[in-house]
Amino acid sequence: MNDSQLHLEVIRQQAAAAHRRSQQAGPVLEAAGRRDEDGRVGDPVTVRFAAPDDTGGLARIAELDSAALPAPPLLVGERAGRPVAALSLADGSVVADPFVPTADVVALLALRARQLRGVAPRRRARRRRVVRWRPLGARG
Repeated sequence: MNDSQLHLEVIRQQAAAAHRRSQQAGPVLEAAGRRDEDGRVGDPVTVRFAAPDDTGGLARIAELDSAALPAPPLLVGERAGRPVAALSLADGSVVADPFVPTADVVALLALRARQLRGVAPRRRARRRRVVRWRPLGARG
């Protein structure tokens, strides 16, 4: 196998891995991009880290959800600028407003948490071609 064939095979493998990831994220992205009867996309969703001034709003969401406020650090999901869900990066626990559709927001929070856990993708050790020198005329 020459270098160009090897390069092409690496590209094919990377494309297959990207396709697998897109299949996993597909339902999340589809739900986030659904349109209403008028053809409009739903309210915008923002995923961000929790700030100190979010404590009151998140405590309210936890109370509505009949759950304890998750351990920090937290990712917050907002719909139309209003916090509706939070996910703990420490233990993965989630609280969400039960009176607002939040399944898509929670799915986006989980997706972002997975991305943050794998910030630096592991690189495979590069194989080096080992050249063994043999005396002329030697067979091996």
